[in-house]
Amino acid sequence: MTATATDARAAHTAPERLDRLNLLMGVEAREVRRGHLVLAQEVGPRFHDHRGVTILGSVGVLADACPGGALGSSIPAGVGMVLSQMSATLAAPMPTRGTVVSTGDAAHLDTDAGMGLAAGTMHDGDGTVVAILQSRGVLVTRPRANADTVLSGERLPVPAPEPCAAADELAGRGGLDVVDGIASERIARGPLAGLLDVHLTDVERGSVTATFAPQDWMSNPLGSIQGGILITAADLVNGLVAQTLTAVDQQYRVLDLRVDFVRSPATDGPAIRAEAEVVRAGRRLALIESRLLDDAGQVLVRAAASAQLL
Repeated sequence: MTATATDARAAHTAPERLDRLNLLMGVEAREVRRGHLVLAQEVGPRFHDHRGVTILGSVGVLADACPGGALGSSIPAGVGMVLSQMSATLAAPMPTRGTVVSTGDAAHLDTDAGMGLAAGTMHDGDGTVVAILQSRGVLVTRPRANADTVLSGERLPVPAPEPCAAADELAGRGGLDVVDGIASERIARGPLAGLLDVHLTDVERGSVTATFAPQDWMSNPLGSIQGGILITAADLVNGLVAQTLTAVDQQYRVLDLRVDFVRSPATDGPAIRAEAEVVRAGRRLALIESRLLDDAGQVLVRAAASAQLL
C-alpha cells in the first residue's frame, strides 16, 4: 500500500506495495482487497508530542493511507487517485503505546464525475474506536516522477527520537509559557516535532507560527510531500495553539481535524510556514483554523479543528 500526494493531495497506487514512508512510520498491511484495507501502526515514544502523548498527527501517514488507499485501490487501471480532503473525528484518546489499526472502505466512486468517497475507523489494540475517518478523492492522470525510488522497497533509516519535555519542565507552568519555552528551545519540542524538524517562530495567546523544511524522505511517488506529513504538521500546530489557552497544569485534547489539500509542496522546495489561530475560545472548547503556506504565501493546506480544554 502506498499513499502519495500531488497538488497537495494524496495519491494511491497498488495497495500491496508499501512505500518507504509508510515503512519508516511502521505501517503494515493486514488485509488488502479491492476497495477495502486494514492497516496498522505501532505507536510509542517515536511519535509522541512534547507531553509524551500520542496525537492524531502521530498517525498522520496512516490516516492518509487508509481509508484513502481503499478508494485508490478501487479505481480503473491506468487512472490515478489523489485526495482533496481528509477529516478525522476522535472518539477516544489515542493509546500512548501499542497498536492503532485503521480500516478503510471505498464508499462511493463516480468515474464520470471523477470523484470518490471513502470512510473508515481507527481502533486501539483492545478494539476501542479512537477515530472516525473520511476521505474524498479526485481522479487524475499525471506521471509518478519519484515512483522508482519511493516504491523500491528500500527501508529508510529510523532516526533516533528527540526527548519529550521532562515532567518538571511542564509542571507549574501555564500553557502559553510552555509553548513559548518550546519556541525558545528551553523546553523540548518532542519526538514528533523533531521528526519533522518543526521550529516555532512566533507564539502568542491564541496564535502560533512555525516552519519546517521539506525533506526527501517525505516524498511520495509523485515527487511531492506525502499528505500524511501535512496532516501531522497541521495537527501539531493546532495542538500547540490550543495549549496557549490553558491554565497552569491544565490539559487539552484536539477532538477533530479537517484538512483540505490545496496545492502540493515539492520535497526539494523552500521551507513551509504553518500558522494556527484560535477563532473562538470558550471555557471548555476552542475552535482553531490553520494553514500551511509556501514562501510566496500561497496556501498549500487549509485545516480546521476543535480542541477540548480539560
